[in-house]
Amino acid sequence: MQWTTVTVSSVTNAMRGKRVLEGLGYQVHIQRSHAQTDSGCGYSLLVKGQGAAEQLRKAGIRVLRVTEGEPK
Repeated sequence: MQWTTVTVSSVTNAMRGKRVLEGLGYQVHIQRSHAQTDSGCGYSLLVKGQGAAEQLRKAGIRVLRVTEGEPK
């Protein structure tokens, strides 16, 4: 199964997103983003599976960027 990195605007959104996605059965890890962002603290959710960004948007969590593929 593929990993997806979903960048969100804050650690609060990362924690909320983790809770939402785990409730839907996703495997999720929170990590500090490597790249600096102009729109927040730069936290990412490392998610195993697809469709996570859509689920986060449905839950009202602002998604800044989505990157598909293996984590670095």
